[in-house]
Amino acid sequence: ALAFAAMLVVTGLTLLTPYLLKVAVDQYITAGNRQGLMTISLITAGAFVGLYAGTAGQNYLLSWVGQRALAAMRSDLFQHLQRLSLSYHDTHIVGVTVSRVMNDVATINELLSQGIVTLAGDVLVLGGIIVIMLSMSPRLALLTFTVLPLMLLVTIWFSRRARVAFRETRTQVAKVVGGLAEDIAGVRVIQAFGQENSTQERFSQVNEANRDANISAMGLSFIFLPAIEFLGMLSTAIVLWFGGRASGEEVSLGVLVAFLSYVTRFFQPVQELSRMYTTMQSAMAGGEQVLKLLDTPPAVQDAPDAADLPPVEGWITLEYASFKYRPDLPEVLHEACLVVEPGQTVALVGATGAGKSTIGNLIARFYDVSGGAVKIDGHDVRDITQRSLHRQIGLVPQDSFLFSGSIADNIR
Repeated sequence: ALAFAAMLVVTGLTLLTPYLLKVAVDQYITAGNRQGLMTISLITAGAFVGLYAGTAGQNYLLSWVGQRALAAMRSDLFQHLQRLSLSYHDTHIVGVTVSRVMNDVATINELLSQGIVTLAGDVLVLGGIIVIMLSMSPRLALLTFTVLPLMLLVTIWFSRRARVAFRETRTQVAKVVGGLAEDIAGVRVIQAFGQENSTQERFSQVNEANRDANISAMGLSFIFLPAIEFLGMLSTAIVLWFGGRASGEEVSLGVLVAFLSYVTRFFQPVQELSRMYTTMQSAMAGGEQVLKLLDTPPAVQDAPDAADLPPVEGWITLEYASFKYRPDLPEVLHEACLVVEPGQTVALVGATGAGKSTIGNLIARFYDVSGGAVKIDGHDVRDITQRSLHRQIGLVPQDSFLFSGSIADNIR
């Protein structure tokens, strides 16, 4: 709300300052009125100071809001990632997920930092300038606006290509971050088997694809933005040519000076809108990936009527339990039956891929069985809350993992 108020101040002063130049030229400079010129100069200087203060305040407030929205989105994404089942993390590269949380959210923040408030301000400035220019000289204003159809065609051309290009940049940067995270995590294996060259070659291919995607997207922007700027220069030339020929007859010198100032200010918000459109295309591409992640439901969820698991005695039962990690993969377990009594120690022995870890994951309900049931003390693990189940399970992973910090931090 404060940024919107600052935007209204900026819009009003932006529209006022060229008109003050017209008044200064027509009423005071041509008449040789020094006292009046001093007064209008002070008013103009005050308007510029207010314009600076309003713009600075608006930008600060939008950045303030944007950074808090950025932190909130990342917090929501991290919370959602912790709720997602292991099946999601099994099928998605860690680095790609990190790219969603860091890079894609950052592109959305760029749009938030410029924001709807800036967009509304630019639209108001454009509308105000059109009204003022038409009121001062309809003929010169209409001549100035002859470049608008060309601007519309350039924008349509850009918009059709930009979305595809920026969507590709989000895909490629995720591949770079994903490959980098995976290779760094497996650097011991890479060095042990002497695979540095092949790993470097694979990373170079992904890195170059990311470079090419960004060059393609930026290339579109570097055609679009200079084209808009060129049309602005063309409009200025039209004002100078036709306004100069009509000066003193239909158009006063002050009106001509004000028109040149308004034309400059007219294309500033157009250029800002063009840059914002580029940012919006990138943000939309990143937003698609963020929403796709947020809309991914956990594969394992508590039933609506799930109850807390009471203190357990330790009966573990697999009743004809079947399981496959994905619908298109073969079964890992087929109607497996097992009973573990309280206090009993059981070792599962078998070849790699026989389903030993899978049984442990099913008991902890990291996955749901595709057939049969897993029960603890007679309670089907699908009928109890995951939190109450996990509180009563002690898990020692096969591969130890230490989080950053001290050993005490990890124990706590």
